[in-house]
Amino acid sequence: MLVVPGDACYFVTPEQGFYSVPDPGDPEAWVRALFDRIEPLATARLVIDNHFETDLEPELWDGDAQTEALFQAGRRLDALGLLPTPFPLEDLVTPDDMRWIKLVYGIGGLSYGNLSARKDERRFWMSASGVDKSNLREVGRDILMVTDYDRAAERMVLSVPPGVEPRRASVDAIEHWMIYREHPQVGAIVHVHAWIPGVEATEFNFPCGTAELATAVADIIRRAPDPGRAIVGLKNHGLTITGPSLDDIFTRIEPVIETQIPMIA
Repeated sequence: MLVVPGDACYFVTPEQGFYSVPDPGDPEAWVRALFDRIEPLATARLVIDNHFETDLEPELWDGDAQTEALFQAGRRLDALGLLPTPFPLEDLVTPDDMRWIKLVYGIGGLSYGNLSARKDERRFWMSASGVDKSNLREVGRDILMVTDYDRAAERMVLSVPPGVEPRRASVDAIEHWMIYREHPQVGAIVHVHAWIPGVEATEFNFPCGTAELATAVADIIRRAPDPGRAIVGLKNHGLTITGPSLDDIFTRIEPVIETQIPMIA
């Protein structure tokens, strides 16, 4: 936050830019406006914990057609200039601040965006957190099988091969889980920190991995004319795109995607 009396309070986002709350000239009114802007974000609930079960079928230990599609999709993200991060946060914050960001979000590194592909009616493959998404190869490390959501513990359940020290699934696994469960026609989901003009966007820029962000995105997809081919804007953050396949998603977005995300108060 950068407070400039008589002008505005500016917020820098970890994704790609900033937004502001103008100074109305009344300190009490300004404090209220700032509280109303921050409170939904500060109280959002992270759902980033994972529970690993070493029960992945042996025939999937080396991947399958869906994991190969994820690998190819990661290379396409790289070709679009969206990897490893469109916003060089490491160059803009101190090492101490970077350690706090990684601690709060439970990540080992910053590699924005994520990809997933449906395996069957209840499971999907997803890119791991903090990995090089241009080289998604190793099952259990780069790509993970998400099988369920443990509501009581607020954690995602994953199936991994034995003998592998797994990474965590992307923080947006809860969002993808909600979408796949509600819309059987969705076969793949891509989240990128980029933009397509004219898309409907969420009201608040909830942090990645929160139940509130997942619910807000799921609500917009539910209202879309075709939930199976929806594009949702995440305010001051990026896009979530659904499709019957990863190829379908990239064919639709590659001609129109913009790497600069507009910042909206």
